[in-house]
Amino acid sequence: MGRILWDCVAVILLGDLVTSREPEIRNNVSIQIINFNYERTQVKWNISDYLMKKNLTFLYGLDKASPSKQCPHYILDQGYTVGCVFKTGDNRLTYLLKGEDGIIERKNVRLSNYLKPNSPTNLNFTWREDSVTIKCPDLPIRGLSYEIQYKSTFDLEWQLNMNKICSIKIDGLNSEKCYFFRARVITRMAIYGSKTYPSDWSPVTHWRRSKLEDSCSEAAEKLSPKYIYLITSLVILLAIFLLFLFLRKSARIKKLLMPVVPDPKYSFPGLFDYHQGNFQEWIQDTENVTSPTKVEHLEQECVVEEGHIEELPKKKTKDKVGKAIQEYPKLNEDNLSSNQASFGLPQGSNTICLGDLNFVMNDNMYVVL
Repeated sequence: MGRILWDCVAVILLGDLVTSREPEIRNNVSIQIINFNYERTQVKWNISDYLMKKNLTFLYGLDKASPSKQCPHYILDQGYTVGCVFKTGDNRLTYLLKGEDGIIERKNVRLSNYLKPNSPTNLNFTWREDSVTIKCPDLPIRGLSYEIQYKSTFDLEWQLNMNKICSIKIDGLNSEKCYFFRARVITRMAIYGSKTYPSDWSPVTHWRRSKLEDSCSEAAEKLSPKYIYLITSLVILLAIFLLFLFLRKSARIKKLLMPVVPDPKYSFPGLFDYHQGNFQEWIQDTENVTSPTKVEHLEQECVVEEGHIEELPKKKTKDKVGKAIQEYPKLNEDNLSSNQASFGLPQGSNTICLGDLNFVMNDNMYVVL
């Protein structure tokens, strides 16, 4: 028994001696460690471009053991190892990451500092008018806090409630609104430090009037009567305004696209009433009935009889300024009748007829009516 124990110690020391003699490669390496609820641990590495296209070896040991265990399950990316997943508990982890040229990373950590708890399950909602109490089974891990977030379809951000146990009461809810609820578990920094991870969110549930709904998008959230009345009024006013515009525009458009065509029924009386649209019968009947119309109010031809137009003699006088002007002597009925036949039509003059009166005018005369 003592011999076997001694052989085991010698193998461990020899392994440590061999690994200690391997050269360490200084590279920009980023290691991510996640302990999933003390059930399994995931270690992922991200190193420089030089070693990205090379397979690296991951060795680990638990509770102060030497890093001699090979990774049971590698995470691959484009055929190259980028991480390792293995079973653990609340242990200390010693790991070794090495490549073909030597050791890249060696470290000893406490896995509780990288804890990520499971999501809460079996959420139970108990409604009381405008409040709800949410409960769920507590996880068998100390130092946790339970976080409930909720919001309605009218809220832009989630509201937060927290407790050290999974029993949280929320007040001030509106029974007319539909609410979203989700929950998660986080670790307390005073116990686990700042490198831990919160759990994933539980599935979102929808509640309205203490009833579980599939979603909150039905009928625009079933708005309250106040909002329904306001929206309905606005829609009615908008519809009336659009109808008024349509009626105003449609008359113009109809007139442009379909102008009014005169009805021949009123232009040709009797054509459709008595002759059924037979134009030949209508025109014959019309010719037999219609009598020649008298032409009235025609302008009489202006006939100038020689010897009946008299040109008034011109008399030159001077105005006050001394300019010569032409004056015509005043005529009376006797003078006009006696001299009417003594003069002919003067040259360069025009004759204008107004009813039964004839006027002789030249370029220097005008008539005011």
